[in-house]
Amino acid sequence: MADQEHEPGWEVTLRRPPASLGSGDLDNPDTYEVICCKCGDDPALDYREASPGLRQIRGPYPLIVGVAVFLRHGELHDTAEERTSITPGTA
Repeated sequence: MADQEHEPGWEVTLRRPPASLGSGDLDNPDTYEVICCKCGDDPALDYREASPGLRQIRGPYPLIVGVAVFLRHGELHDTAEERTSITPGTA
């Protein structure tokens, strides 16, 4: 695919980084990165094009650590959404 579009239905994903000079850890093919569209990350961006904050979320991580970061990051967004959806007097 020359032009990848965002897949509908996901906001946070764990993936292997695309092979590129800026992917962060080229020497270890067993690394993964967390991409969070809710935080403003774009899976089409090269690692070097992502902001320092997004690179910190992205990783790279070994698989087990990446899964833990992925789950924790998703929970942070879920918790924040729950807090904003509670209106005063309804809880």
